[in-house]
Amino acid sequence: MKKALFIFFLYFCVLSYSQNYTPAELDNITNIYKNRGEYEKVFQYNIAALRYYKEQDNPEGEALANINIANALSTFDEHQKSLHYLDEAGKKLKLINNNGLNARLCNEIARNYAFLGLYNQANIQLDKSIEYLKHAPDTKENKSSLFFVYIWKWSNFEDLKLPDSINIMRKKGVKTFPNEPKIYVRIAEQLLSQKQQLDSVEYYLNKAYGLAVKNNRSLHTYGAIATRRGNLYTLKKDYQKALKYYQESLPIYLKIDRGADIIDTYKNIYQTYLALGDTPKANEYLTKYTKLNDSIHSGERKAVASVINNLAIEQEKERNNLYLIITAIACIAAASLIAVFMIRKRHKNNNKGRDQLLEEQKKIISEKTIETDQLKKKVDTSINDLSKMAISNNPFFISKFKEVYPEFYTKLTSQYPELTNHDIKFIAYLRLNLTNKEIGQCGNVTVRAVETKKYRLKKKLELPTDVDLGTWVLEL
Repeated sequence: MKKALFIFFLYFCVLSYSQNYTPAELDNITNIYKNRGEYEKVFQYNIAALRYYKEQDNPEGEALANINIANALSTFDEHQKSLHYLDEAGKKLKLINNNGLNARLCNEIARNYAFLGLYNQANIQLDKSIEYLKHAPDTKENKSSLFFVYIWKWSNFEDLKLPDSINIMRKKGVKTFPNEPKIYVRIAEQLLSQKQQLDSVEYYLNKAYGLAVKNNRSLHTYGAIATRRGNLYTLKKDYQKALKYYQESLPIYLKIDRGADIIDTYKNIYQTYLALGDTPKANEYLTKYTKLNDSIHSGERKAVASVINNLAIEQEKERNNLYLIITAIACIAAASLIAVFMIRKRHKNNNKGRDQLLEEQKKIISEKTIETDQLKKKVDTSINDLSKMAISNNPFFISKFKEVYPEFYTKLTSQYPELTNHDIKFIAYLRLNLTNKEIGQCGNVTVRAVETKKYRLKKKLELPTDVDLGTWVLEL
């Protein structure tokens, strides 16, 4: 009873408080909470503001509150809900002309996509944001949006392994935002990933820390700096110092409830304890990592399925168009043959004309046949590339599989959300019609282990005993 009264009192206070502010002031207060890492307050405050702005019929306020709520939700790894609020923000922004808010909308959509591993789609949204910002006033908020674009495109290019694009974003970031600590955190991270210039890593992290203190940056910035220091000492094999910095970053991520960062930190601490020979402690953090990782990835799969329902429409159209083209070419070829037959019949007494027309038709048929073969090869190449990626255990196998079989992936993850990443990868192998031996090579396991996995997967999917798993996958 007391708890209910407290929640009611808190809601009433927040609602009354939010009614005293314009959208710009609401944004400022939201940023104060975010810098402190108080994301639950961000959420509560903006929910109350959203209700108030709805009553006042203020589309700008509604759009801003929806964007802020979406940002908090994506921080909590609630990407599907976050995208729902962003969709609502987009509807309100269609009613007003606000390039700055449109840019922020694109940035938040990109942020969700990047968290879900949809890096190319994220960059498309970030490019839209840049276009909006070209026509937006030169305000502090819009400069912050541009900084967001640079940082996230930089990060996405790293995940996409595009070194030239990475260097372009790095130069733009340093030139345009020389006093932003996360620029130097990102540079340090880049050097760490290359295992180069470790002395320079220390320099950039010190610079980032100094700027964070000077400019009163967010709590997350300090967590990011501590994590990179831990990574630096891990590379130097000074595991005691590495552990110190990982344990410094963990309470920060726990306070702001950054699921992805918590997972990475659990993993780092587990590996560090393992390197120190402390197996009980290593297992403790491995358990924490596994539990949280499975929970978040389950939510991510549902969010990805939701996103793909929208994004895959274009990919599906392209594939359908490809097969339509092949069908059309086949029809043209057939029509050409019929035309040849009719022409031969009509002009049988005109040998010269007949021969000329025959040559022309043969040429058309030959050209169309070549085009058909090329298109078929394009489809076959994607599937062959997938098989090679599977057998070589390429880390981008699932991302590529989603591109080649978007409708299959969506149907599988939406109908069976309880499947783990390992289950999905195994089913993908079956979809490619790999043999047990080839699947064993993919996971570096025996053929018997593959058969055992099939048996367990059938039970998990609740398939009848007389149903062949491979046939079921191909027919899904």
